Amino acid sequence: MSENTLLRMPGATLMTRLKVYDTAAPDGQRGGTPHVHLLCTEMYFVLSGTGFVEMIDADGFSRVALGPHSALLFSPGTVHRLINPDGDLELLVIMANSGLPERGDNVVCFTSEWLTDQARYEAAMQVDSVTGAYRRRDRGVLGFLELKEAFGQGLENGRTALKQFYQLAAKRTEIRQAQWAEIVADGSLKAAQQTQQQLQFLANGRVDYLMTAKQHLIQPGTYNTPGFCGHLNRYFDPATLALEGIKKR
Repeated sequence: MSENTLLRMPGATLMTRLKVYDTAAPDGQRGGTPHVHLLCTEMYFVLSGTGFVEMIDADGFSRVALGPHSALLFSPGTVHRLINPDGDLELLVIMANSGLPERGDNVVCFTSEWLTDQARYEAAMQVDSVTGAYRRRDRGVLGFLELKEAFGQGLENGRTALKQFYQLAAKRTEIRQAQWAEIVADGSLKAAQQTQQQLQFLANGRVDYLMTAKQHLIQPGTYNTPGFCGHLNRYFDPATLALEGIKKR
């Protein structure tokens, strides 16, 4: 077993530093890509700066202010968009089920022209540059504004439009869901099972497992990856789920 597999993030979570995009979207607001997670609960912790999160759920549209050291927690199904009006918003993002967001759990809030066809959807999701990330974001903002307008025409009208978006998101990710099950089994489920086993050890007076304690220091990296909401400094390798930037203590 390699060193990197001996210790994972607590509960098999994901952690990333995020510098939110500060360029203007089609509605003139500066910020990230509106998207939804189908399986992952997420938390934003503000490291520095200020901004907002715009969200849509079954109750409609909402806008929440983010200040230094505040934290926002939201569940799967929350369509969310980060707004960075002063260009200084930096977050620590903590998310359930390490690896799922890097494997399609995050679905951009595209308009139906991009969501009703698998090939067009896959092409629209892929980016290889910051310019491509901005293009993906702008398409997502147009879909987000459509959803917001649907709720402006009444709660039931908005809920119908939102459910249609959820259905399309589920359909477009069907080909990935078997892989997601494997990641969960080897991640958060495995972490819970290990804790259950350790509880049993303690109940039987066994403490030998504590003799195998490990520590890893992860050094800060650079914001070198364009993501959905901004420039990313990852703390794990999305291909292997191993921690990145490890320095042995």
